[in-house]
Amino acid sequence: MTVFERIIELLEANHIKYQSLEHEPTKTCADAARIRGTTPEQGAKALVCLADKKPVLIVLPCSRRLDTKLFKQVFKVKDLRLATPAEVIRFTGLEIGSIPPLGSLFGLPTYVDETLGQNSRIAFNAGDLCRSHIMNYSDYVQLEKPI
Repeated sequence: MTVFERIIELLEANHIKYQSLEHEPTKTCADAARIRGTTPEQGAKALVCLADKKPVLIVLPCSRRLDTKLFKQVFKVKDLRLATPAEVIRFTGLEIGSIPPLGSLFGLPTYVDETLGQNSRIAFNAGDLCRSHIMNYSDYVQLEKPI
């Protein structure tokens, strides 16, 4: 079963309303927002990182950059770095840019930038550069239970 199919199964099993989109491949958050008809602030960018050598998923609005210094301070982490493309594939089976904000699908703790919650709806790549989902942020938090 593909990650896209696993996400749909998870959403439907939890009775969560969502919109699924198929589109041309997107390389940037700005491209994805334009194609989806959403804002960059609604885009949930999922970054696979290593925090003290343990894989984690950090989710933030596409309009923001990861503040590694702040993350380390808030979560008491000594070392934080982005995973390499090979590590991303090893931890998720997916390529960079296609990662959904659902670390639970991959056994990864998920950390979410609270500013993403300023949006009632979020949009994200769904395991594929050509597929996206849009859903309510409140449903996302209830489903994923991020740190």
